[in-house]
Amino acid sequence: MQAQTVWAADPDRQELGRRMFMEGVLPSGKPMTAYIQGDVKVTGEQVRCGACHRRSGMGSSEGQQVVPAVTGKLLYNPLQIPTSRPPAAPILRPAYDDDMLKAALIGGIDANGAALDPNMPRYSLTDEELNVLLEYLKELSAEPSPGVSETEVHFATIISDRLPKAERKALIDVMQTFFKQKNTETRYESKRSANPPWHKKWIMGNYRKWRHHVWELKGEESTWPEQLAAHYRSQPVFAVISGAVNGDWRPIHEYCEAEQLPCLFPTTDLPVDSDQDFYSLYFSRGVIQEGEGVARYLLNAEPERKKIVQLYNGTDRLSKAAADAFAAQLEKAGVGITSIDVDAGGGDVDSISAKDWQGIVAVLWLSHEAMQSYQPWLEGKNGPEQIYLSTTLYRDRASSLPEGLKGKTRFVHPHELPSRMRRLLVRSTGWFRAKRIYASDHQRIQANAFFALKAAGDAMTHIRGYFFRDYFIERIEHMVDNAPYTSVYPRISLAPGQRFLSKGYYIARVTAGERGRLVPIMEWGAR
Repeated sequence: MQAQTVWAADPDRQELGRRMFMEGVLPSGKPMTAYIQGDVKVTGEQVRCGACHRRSGMGSSEGQQVVPAVTGKLLYNPLQIPTSRPPAAPILRPAYDDDMLKAALIGGIDANGAALDPNMPRYSLTDEELNVLLEYLKELSAEPSPGVSETEVHFATIISDRLPKAERKALIDVMQTFFKQKNTETRYESKRSANPPWHKKWIMGNYRKWRHHVWELKGEESTWPEQLAAHYRSQPVFAVISGAVNGDWRPIHEYCEAEQLPCLFPTTDLPVDSDQDFYSLYFSRGVIQEGEGVARYLLNAEPERKKIVQLYNGTDRLSKAAADAFAAQLEKAGVGITSIDVDAGGGDVDSISAKDWQGIVAVLWLSHEAMQSYQPWLEGKNGPEQIYLSTTLYRDRASSLPEGLKGKTRFVHPHELPSRMRRLLVRSTGWFRAKRIYASDHQRIQANAFFALKAAGDAMTHIRGYFFRDYFIERIEHMVDNAPYTSVYPRISLAPGQRFLSKGYYIARVTAGERGRLVPIMEWGAR
């Protein structure tokens, strides 16, 4: 019997190995080089292992192309078919050792002595550089992530004490009901896990009960990181599923990234928009997406319009974020605008009304209540020619827009239109009704929670007992495009490295009459 190898990881060398694997950078700081297809030289990020084998090292697939796992725990053991009858399970390849793995990386020869796929890079590495990379692979995804035991996997949902009670109940009802149903043992899962038939052990033996924890954050946002740390110390969780805080999600985002804790699809209109982070997945870019959307629409649909004024509230984070995104998008195109912070004195109603705004496009990142003060100006003869509002900030009051403004007002709307929502949510709403937890006034928060739970459940099924957080997120990335549920968004998609499901929005108007409804003048898109 081959002796079990024990590896002692050097943190500094592990970081050097990580940079080779994830960034294509040698310990010297120079880019890695390799050849593919025999004689095509590639370098740097083009040859980083993680691009194909993924951050977890657990591999990936695309159509007929399968990229195998490269973690040490799998490479240094024989590859066998899990459903074959023991003790003579056929071996697809023998276990690698260091020399065999170096031969694979340098010469493209696998453990069976056969040539690897021509798209697998043949690296130009010294023996010491190979040692650094191999040491990293031996530690990669070697142990299950925190929050998992032999019988349970723990998840958390994050809320704040500022969240209105009705929204809190709507969210927690969905979470707790789903977990209860998940653990009902309808197929005697625990018994089958303890004593599975030999050919299904690899599936049934990985069953875990789901345990749900509500992490409630109290007080000022500056205290949230320590509160999160205290919750985590009390009971580590495998991932955070859903959540809502009626505030800034950034403290939670930063904590989860630092802790390498997956945070799946909270309901927030102000997510953190970062290209560098991995563990936080969102539905959309929220009001930032809306600000950019209005700017793109003005540039594409009415490029001749150059006189634009926007009003926003500098003390309202949603309003300011939308205004900043709107201004930045127009500035990229060389279009100047006038920005007025209504909270800083620049938005005095009388001074605005005194100016001649004819021919101007006005974009108001204001709530329904705040806009009431400006209604006489907007409807007056010196008012703007066209008005743009956000349904996120204006809330569900579009139908109450004064009749005199309907003809010249447009809304940016980041979800499915209300008239089409019932059909979109039939799957989740039917489940809520059957469980007697349906909250019609909080469709979005319930639909979002349901989506997050279903996505997590599908991913947990497909990771097949490899309880690694990175792999869990990678499976979600891989599966979302085929999900039969989209929450409140008409279309969703996710690719490796992307962190926002929905990229689209509507530009809509309100129909005339007392029961006016939103109808699109631009169908769903990200133009």
